[in-house]
Amino acid sequence: MELVWIVPASGLLTLLLVAYLAWDVLRRDTGTPDMKAVADMIYEGAVAFLNRQYRTILLLAVVTAVIVGAVIGYFDRSVELGWRTAVAFLVGAFSSAISGFVGMYVAVRSNIRTASAALRNLNEAINVALRGGAVSGFLVVGLSLIGVAVIFALYGAMFGSEGMRQAPFLIVGYGFGASFVALFAQLGGGIYTKAADVGADLVGKVEAGIPEDDPRNAAVIADLVGDNVGDCAGRGADLFESTAAENIGAMILGVAVARATGNDAWILFPLVVRAFGLLASAAGLFFVRGREDEDPMRAKKVPIMEAMMPATASRMGRL
Repeated sequence: MELVWIVPASGLLTLLLVAYLAWDVLRRDTGTPDMKAVADMIYEGAVAFLNRQYRTILLLAVVTAVIVGAVIGYFDRSVELGWRTAVAFLVGAFSSAISGFVGMYVAVRSNIRTASAALRNLNEAINVALRGGAVSGFLVVGLSLIGVAVIFALYGAMFGSEGMRQAPFLIVGYGFGASFVALFAQLGGGIYTKAADVGADLVGKVEAGIPEDDPRNAAVIADLVGDNVGDCAGRGADLFESTAAENIGAMILGVAVARATGNDAWILFPLVVRAFGLLASAAGLFFVRGREDEDPMRAKKVPIMEAMMPATASRMGRL
C-alpha cells in the first residue's frame, strides 16, 4: 500500500510535464507570413468548431447526468447512489472535454512550428512534432489517472476496507461521462472532416482544376480544421474514455481479488501500474533523436535501447 503515493505524484508530475512541453512547443518559430496566414485560418476554424460542439455536448451531458442519476436512484432505491453516479458522470465528461480541447489547441499550434522547423533541421522538426503530440497523450492519461484516483478517494477509499471495496462500483459514472463526450466528439469531428474532404475533392480537383490540398480552396482549410477537431480533440476524448474505463474496470476486478485474498492493495494495483507507465513514457520521450541522413520514423523505434545498447539498436534500425 505504500506505493499508492506514486499515483498522485505521477499524475502531478505528468501535468507539469504537459505544461513544459506546451511551453516548449509554443515558443518555437512560426515560419513565414504565408505559412502563418494559412495556420491562423485553420486555428480559427478549429477553435470555433470546438467551442460550438463542446457547448452542445456539455449541455447534453448535464441533462443526461440528471436522467442517469434519477434512473439509478429509482431502480436501486438509493438517492445517494444516484447523485454520486451523476456527479461522477459530470466530472468524467468535463475531464474528457478538457483533455480533448487542450490537446487540439497545442496540436494546431504545433503544426506550423513543425513545418518551420523542418525548413532548418530534421531533428528539430521531429522534436517539435513529437512534443506537440505528447501534450495530448500525457494529458489524457495523466488527467484520467488523477480523476479516477480523486473520485475513488472521495467516494469511499478513505472510509476503511469496506468503503474501499465499494468505491470502484460508485465511480462507474466517471467512465460513462467520458464515453458520452467521446462519442459526440468523434462523430462530430469525423463527419465534419469527411464532408469537407469530399467537397474539396469535388470542387477543387474536379471542377476548378485546383491541385489537391491547395489553400486557395476553402474546403481544404475546412478539411484541415476537421482533421484537428476529429483526430486531435475527438481522438483525445476517445482515448481518455478508454483509459478511464480500463482503470475503473481493472479496479472492479481488483475488488474480487481483494475479497479472495484479504489484501486491498489489489484494488489500487491498476492505478499504480498506470502511474509507473506514465513515468517510464515520460523518460522515453527525452531519448528521441533524429538524424538528417536517416528515415525519420527510425527515431521513434528504439530511442531508449539506443541509449543503453547502441550496437543492438543500430542492428534493429537496419531491419
